[in-house]
Amino acid sequence: MVTDNPTHGHAPFCVVMLIGACLLAGCVPHYTDDDAFIIAPRQSYSLKPYVIEPPDQIRIIAPTAPEINNIDQRLRPDGYITLHLIGDILAADKTPKDLAQEIEEKIKDFYQNVNIEVRVIGFNSKFYYMVGETNMGPVPYTGNDSVFDAAMRAGIPFTAWPEKAAVIRPNEVGGLVKRMSIDLKAMMETGDFRRNAVLEEGDIVFIPINPLAAIGRVFQNLLLPVQPAIDAVSTPARVANLPTP
Repeated sequence: MVTDNPTHGHAPFCVVMLIGACLLAGCVPHYTDDDAFIIAPRQSYSLKPYVIEPPDQIRIIAPTAPEINNIDQRLRPDGYITLHLIGDILAADKTPKDLAQEIEEKIKDFYQNVNIEVRVIGFNSKFYYMVGETNMGPVPYTGNDSVFDAAMRAGIPFTAWPEKAAVIRPNEVGGLVKRMSIDLKAMMETGDFRRNAVLEEGDIVFIPINPLAAIGRVFQNLLLPVQPAIDAVSTPARVANLPTP
């Protein structure tokens, strides 16, 4: 006769949990491309000039040229804007300063000594990305968002592993990826912001899932196909146990 062992059915589950935790703990690499992100003294804004692209929205400031003064324009999909007196002008792939200089040149046929300023009032074309244990997804890029700012804005759920966060930076053509590991928990607990890099356009902030939450999610997915059957079996028993009115 075979005697039931009350712990027999739980042993495989415990082994799987331990193995899974060990594997997951080693699955998050440590990235050390610090020089790609850290500048001393610590910067608080992007060092790259902002390049206008569709569908950014800009404002033209020209006090001595009333036809175009305080005119707001959203770049069309073809990269052009249309201004009084000047007509169509290509605004895409230019900095606000470069575009202002070009408008000044074109309006000289109508006004002399006009000073033009171009302001970006709608940052709509550039993003950084929050991935992993966050629901933020793409976030508009403005040039002064740090890794810590981005994480606090997105929120860090209990399923996250903030000690193993990372920021990933591809180059302008999507290659030559640089990576740096970040301990967000240490930032919150100690105020050590030495790795609190300012995010650039296209940066990816990755917040992984912690091992226990990952294992729980795996078992939840394994039970998902059989859950309807479990509910079908347990529902009559729950109904039978309801108190009689």
